[in-house]
This record gives sequence, C-alpha cells and structure tokens, in this order.
Amino acid sequence: MITIKDIAKLAGVSYSTVSKALNHDPRIKHTTREKVLAVAEKHHYRKNIMAQQLSSGRSNIIGFVLDELNNPLFANISGNLHAELKKLGYQMILVVADEGMDVLDHLRVDGCIFWDYEMTDRAAFWKRFSNIQIPCFVLGTDDSPNSPYIKIDRKEGIYKAVEHLRNNGHTEIGFIGNSQPIKLEGYREALQRTGLEWNKDYILPAYSSWEDGYFAIRNYEWTSKSPTAFIGLNNMVTRGALRALLEAGYKVPSDISLIGYDDLPDMQYAEVALTTIGPPLDELAIQAAELIVALIRGEQVQYPVIIQPQLYHRQSVASYKAT
Repeated sequence: MITIKDIAKLAGVSYSTVSKALNHDPRIKHTTREKVLAVAEKHHYRKNIMAQQLSSGRSNIIGFVLDELNNPLFANISGNLHAELKKLGYQMILVVADEGMDVLDHLRVDGCIFWDYEMTDRAAFWKRFSNIQIPCFVLGTDDSPNSPYIKIDRKEGIYKAVEHLRNNGHTEIGFIGNSQPIKLEGYREALQRTGLEWNKDYILPAYSSWEDGYFAIRNYEWTSKSPTAFIGLNNMVTRGALRALLEAGYKVPSDISLIGYDDLPDMQYAEVALTTIGPPLDELAIQAAELIVALIRGEQVQYPVIIQPQLYHRQSVASYKAT
C-alpha cells in the first residue's frame, strides 16, 4: 500500500505538503494540491484512519445518527450534509441508533450530529445524549436543551400551509397524520390564528409511511362537511394520500387541495406536482456542518439556530369553489 512518504517522493514535495493537500488545507496552492491528488489517485492511495488519529489526535470523521432510513427525507439530508462536511475537510459516517453509537465510539469520531428521533421517552433521549463525551448537537429538535441545537420551526411551517389554503378560500382544512405532536399543535394554533374552527374529526389517523397516508384516505368516510383541503404529516403520508384520492375519483386540486410537509425533489414528480412546506434542505445541511465544525474547533457558537420552513408552490392547491 502506497504511503504519504511515497506520494511525497513521486510528487516531488515534502511529507507535510502531501498531508496538508490530502486534508484540503487551504494554505496549499491549487496546482500543488492537484498534483498530489493525481499521484494519490493513480496509485490508489487510501487514508489510514488509525494512523491519522495517532499522529493528529483527529479522525476528521463526523457521525450522523438517525433512528430509521425508510423516509427519503433522511437520504436527502444525509447527502446534503455529507457534501457540506466534505467541503470543510470532514467525512461523514451514517449510523442507526442506538447500536450505531458503538461504531462511532470505535472510530473515535471528532463530533456527532443527532437527528431528534425519540418521540416517546424524551428523558431517556436527553440522558443518552448528555453522556456523549465529544462535541455534538441535536438537529431538528422541538425542545430547548441547554446546549447547542438546530430547531426547525415546524409550527410556523404548518401555519404557512394553513394560511395558504385559507387565502385560497378553504375554511374546512384537515390534517393527515397524528404521530408528531408538534405538528398537530401547530395545526390547531394555525387554525386559531386564521380564524378557523378546530374539528377533531378533521384529523385522520396516520403514522408516517406511504401506506399510512393511503389508508387514512381510503378508510375516511366522506360527508358534505368533509374538508376541502388537507395537509399531510410528511412527504410519504402525503404521497400515499394523493394516490388514494385519485383512486377514489377525486381530482386534485379541483375537488380536494393537498399540501405536503417536507419538500423533496420527487414531490414535483408525483401524479400531481405537490405544493409543499418544509425546511430548505441545503440551508439545513450548511448550518449543521458549520455548527459541528465550530464545536470541534472549540469556537463560541450562538444557539439555537432556527430554520424557517418555506412554501413551495406547485399544482396541488386550487381556490375553493362552492358547489
């Protein structure tokens, strides 16, 4: 296996120059870095993480902890986060809680980002988090911990969705999904803020999957007082609900308007291009990467960092027309 010393000899530069070039040190000239990287690629050089840790005390690896991988939202967040961390000279390793923490411990990662995943036992989640001895923070939490964190203002996001539907003449607005209390609270508060009445029958039970959204609509008993518009809990629930509406003969948006939470690229390619509300994932990744690197470097940081969801207009919302 080729070593840094070998690359230095072949490239005609010093050992330290090769080390800095491989770690994307900005002090290295672009031409020098390219020459070093070309030699490394030609000879299939691979970093020895253990050796790097011994020499520098750093692995240049950051862990990202999720609780499940089924939701395509997490694939998008992970991809964006990995790209931003790479720009800052770090690699990212993705693990699934809780067993994945052992992997991060063995690799001696420099820092760790947790997606806020434990909805039922908050005390257990924060106890587990507080025992971590490396720089870390929670991404997407609705709590207010006494430590750095990034919050997504989900309540404000739901309000923007309700407001958009209200501005299009809808006064009977339903919500598909009941597994995330913060969004249900946001839904109820948004109705109050827009002068609309809350009706418990307008909340369709659904957890978080495509199937949950599909059967929430399939099993719903429609009446003359049913909602004329719905907001979906997340991207998958919304896609499932859309399919069920179309199969039942409803036209979206002329019969029923629909807004999904989470804006993913494929939402515009659904059977009907879906209007969505959600945090800009590129901004989320940039803020998360900058925060964890700042914590690793021991810099003072301002928190919380609050990400505001945005409304993405497409073709699933129409003005209400009384029949």
